[in-house]
Amino acid sequence: MKRGSVSVWAVMTGARLLLRLPEPVQRAIAGRPIEVDGRRLALTAQVLIRVAKLAPFDVPHRGGSIGKVRRELDQAGLLAGATAGAEVKTRDVVVPGPGGPLRTRIYEPDGFTAPAPSLVYFHGGGFVLGSIDTHDGACRILAKESGVQVISVNYRLAPEHPFPAAPQDAVAAFRYVAEHAGEFGVDRARLAVGGDSSGANLAAVVSHAATRGEGPLPAFTLLIAPATDAVGGSPSHRKFASGFRLDRDEWQWYRTSYITDPAEYTDPRASVLHDDSVGGLPPTYVATCGFDLLRDEGEAYAKKLEDAGVPVIFRCHGGQLHGYVNRAGFDPDALSALVHDAGVLRAGLRLSAPVTTEIGPAR
Repeated sequence: MKRGSVSVWAVMTGARLLLRLPEPVQRAIAGRPIEVDGRRLALTAQVLIRVAKLAPFDVPHRGGSIGKVRRELDQAGLLAGATAGAEVKTRDVVVPGPGGPLRTRIYEPDGFTAPAPSLVYFHGGGFVLGSIDTHDGACRILAKESGVQVISVNYRLAPEHPFPAAPQDAVAAFRYVAEHAGEFGVDRARLAVGGDSSGANLAAVVSHAATRGEGPLPAFTLLIAPATDAVGGSPSHRKFASGFRLDRDEWQWYRTSYITDPAEYTDPRASVLHDDSVGGLPPTYVATCGFDLLRDEGEAYAKKLEDAGVPVIFRCHGGQLHGYVNRAGFDPDALSALVHDAGVLRAGLRLSAPVTTEIGPAR
């Protein structure tokens, strides 16, 4: 086994063991509780912050190899989800995209019978990192806990493919699944779109595009810790600029890698918070993290939709850090948050009005 693989395996094994220790031992490792805005950081999250500096991963925004980081994160994601949703069946397919085939993984929950409620899911990673492998565990848990088929789609990443390649892929992928619902075992009336972080941005973009007639309207939108504002001027960007999993300098590196022209920061395909037309969007769930620099922009987006009359469910997972979906396979607090999200997805697809509009020609 390659040295990099051993390192990733050792880190993931160590994280699992740490979070199984008795609570007093974890507290001794974590140090004094951290509280901000009346919220206390989850103990497991604080333990992982304390030990994260020991992880032997490259850091791309400080000169590390993007290719190596991608490979390590793929390994970590598969290891993190190795014991999650083992009963969920998977199969890999490809769907066509505007820049070429998009690798896709389908997760069928126990008892799956077509046509079924389904979720087209886009992974996080700052538009630079991440894949269907990094989010394998998260998608298994979502499928298992919601009873919803999850269709996880890769998209082109920056800096090789800067904005707007990712949103173009996302809109095209969702449209393809909707048009070929029978092939995927999808109940077209209960087809949702979702994602986390940058993937949540893309999920929101898909729903916004649908209201402009650029694709079919999802029945429901699931947004976990969404990136909604590439300007990044909210108070939480300053409050959690360093030391809380996603640092401001890392976020800025993702932004400049993805959006090469600052004039496009407020383009609605990059920043859905800056879209002046949000009427007609499907029912939407927005989940934020209490200790996340993206927290305030997620809440602002939920408020904007609510003010426009869009049915919205908002939840702040007060003790969580950014990226909890990737820790749900070994962190019990992160798992609880993701299970809650899965429950909202299940309920949302049951309650959403059926989508009956015919899919028109692509524009």
